[in-house]
Amino acid sequence: MKPLPLREIIGVINGELVFGDGNFIVKDAMVSHLHRIKMRNTLIFLRRNEAFHARKVIKYSPYIIVTDKSDEEMKDIEAASIIRVQNVDDAFWAFTRYYRQLFQLPVVAITGTCGKTTTKEILSHILSPTHSIQSTIRSRNATRKSFQYLMGIDEHTDAAVFETGLRGPGNLSYHCKVFQPTIGIITTIGVDHLDKCKTLNGYIKAKSEIVSGVSKDGTLILNSDDENTKKVSLSDFRGDVIYCGKSEGADYRASDIVYEKNGMSFTLKHKHRKYKMYIPGFGEHHIYNALFALAAAHVIGLNLREAAVRLRTFENLERHLQVEDGMNASTIIDDTWSTNPTSITAAIDVLESLGDNKKKVLLLGDIAYLGKYEKKVYHDLGKLIASKKIDQLIAVGKSTKQLAGQVKRHGFKGNVYASGSPALVKEYVENLLDEETILLVKGSMLDTELMGLASSFKTQG
Repeated sequence: MKPLPLREIIGVINGELVFGDGNFIVKDAMVSHLHRIKMRNTLIFLRRNEAFHARKVIKYSPYIIVTDKSDEEMKDIEAASIIRVQNVDDAFWAFTRYYRQLFQLPVVAITGTCGKTTTKEILSHILSPTHSIQSTIRSRNATRKSFQYLMGIDEHTDAAVFETGLRGPGNLSYHCKVFQPTIGIITTIGVDHLDKCKTLNGYIKAKSEIVSGVSKDGTLILNSDDENTKKVSLSDFRGDVIYCGKSEGADYRASDIVYEKNGMSFTLKHKHRKYKMYIPGFGEHHIYNALFALAAAHVIGLNLREAAVRLRTFENLERHLQVEDGMNASTIIDDTWSTNPTSITAAIDVLESLGDNKKKVLLLGDIAYLGKYEKKVYHDLGKLIASKKIDQLIAVGKSTKQLAGQVKRHGFKGNVYASGSPALVKEYVENLLDEETILLVKGSMLDTELMGLASSFKTQG
């Protein structure tokens, strides 16, 4: 956070200094979540109905409290200063707007069913040699963290790249209200979080919140080939819209995609000019992630030829279709970062591409957040798997076990093994692995047992 005098903040939030020094310098700010305080001179927004546990923050004294609690409620709370406001939430948003407006810099907000983290990491990577970047950490993208990330912007920051999580309606609106992005990216919209969004249309609507969240003269970067993204209404958006994809109409278009030893090469076409690109990692979805990042970096001001050089040195993310040597000279594809029907389809495509002339094994864990659509999703997934060149399906988990019947019903020719627990399939899988076998383990970081199972199949050391 850029240090600010308390007196300046008091004016912004229309507060009253109950006691303390108005010239006190504030070096950080936080709302609720006292366990996240990390330094002295922190401004704490304390709501009327929230308890204050001094033991959690005492080692970070002095601190300042902004509150709408009564004098009686505050009498035993020690702080360097106390600021009284009529409504803490109003004060919080006034401060948030003010702080964000202190910085005239590009702020990128990224959403989508898949590819958010990778797009964020690619963009941060290709900007970092010339820009000081503030970004989300890994995929820690919950709304409760947005304000904390905003406070990471200071006078030395050149650009911000934020991944925005979505569990249900309103989440993206909240992220955008905090970040006030100048560039918004929707990577793709598949099927996810139907437990909260209820229907696919509800999920698309929730993703569409980013459109109104981007600044009026800002830029939206969209997937030209994604059918659900085409359902996002742009009628009220007055900024620039950029499309990325493989189709002819894409502003940033990828073609001539070739799998190489440790990654993929492709040709990027933009405004009648062509650029040779290479990105470590596999899967056509990975090309889209690169296109989104390249387009955003170009909007920010990076030359595409320089971006191409930097893209080559990107390091593929852990457990994102990570290809490694496995036991008995087998090949393991570890894709246990997150899972939903869209990412499963992308992972299977990589399995087919890398597994040419090999025995292809798919080990699939449970899919979360499907709500009442679970049965339909697994039905559609069974049909998809049956159409692919897969020799063995291992369905692991209480929900995923139902795939065993679904794939056979749709004409799957391979072998099927189903179990409710990863621990019960370990020996079975180990007996399958040899130099002619490529195994894709597809699951989520929520399933730590499956993550451990994937690691156990890799060559140790």
